Amino acid sequence: MTATRLPVWTLVIAACALIIFYFPQLGTLLIYDRAAISHGEIWRLLSGNLVHFSIAHLLYNLIAWLIAGTIIEIHGYRFFPVLCFSSSLLIGIALFILEPELYLYAGLSGVVSAAVTYLCLQGMSEKGVWRWLCAATLAGLIAKTVIEMITGSSFMLQISEENFVPVPLSHLVGIVAALLLYLFLRITSPLRRFTR
Repeated sequence: MTATRLPVWTLVIAACALIIFYFPQLGTLLIYDRAAISHGEIWRLLSGNLVHFSIAHLLYNLIAWLIAGTIIEIHGYRFFPVLCFSSSLLIGIALFILEPELYLYAGLSGVVSAAVTYLCLQGMSEKGVWRWLCAATLAGLIAKTVIEMITGSSFMLQISEENFVPVPLSHLVGIVAALLLYLFLRITSPLRRFTR
C-alpha cells in the first residue's frame, strides 16, 4: 500500500499567489514591469507569474492550477518543480524579448498551460481512458492557444478589469516549455539507464 502523495509544490505556489494578491505591496515588488526589469530587477521575469490583477483573474488561474498541479503530483510525474521554474522564467524572457510594447504582465495562466501540457504528455504514455482524455485535453489546449494567438483575445469569460489584456504568447511559451522538458526527459532517460 503506497502513501498518498501531497501536492506540495502546487499548494506552495497557490499559497504564494494568494499571499501576493492580498498584500498589494508585494505585488508591486514582484509584478512583471518592463521598466523595472530594464533597470536590473530581473526577478520580475520569474515572479510576475504569481501576481494577479483581480480576484476573478486569480480564481480562474488558481482553479486550473490546483487541478493540474494536484494530478501531476498525485500521479508522481517527476520534475514538476523544474517545470514550474523553467516555464515561469521562459515566459518572462519571451515576453521581454517578443512583446516590447507590453509594460506590465501578471498571471499564472502561462505556467498553468505548461502544467496542463506536461500532465497530458505524461498521461498519453499511459494506457486506457486516461491516455485518450489527456490527448483530447492537449489538443483542445493547443487549439485554444492557436485561436488566441490569431484573434488576440481569450476564450475565458472577460475578467472584470477594463485594462486587462490577455497575453496568448505566455500560454504558447508555457506549452513549449513543457514540451521541451518532456522531450529532454524522454531523450535522456535511456542515457541515464545506460550509464548506471
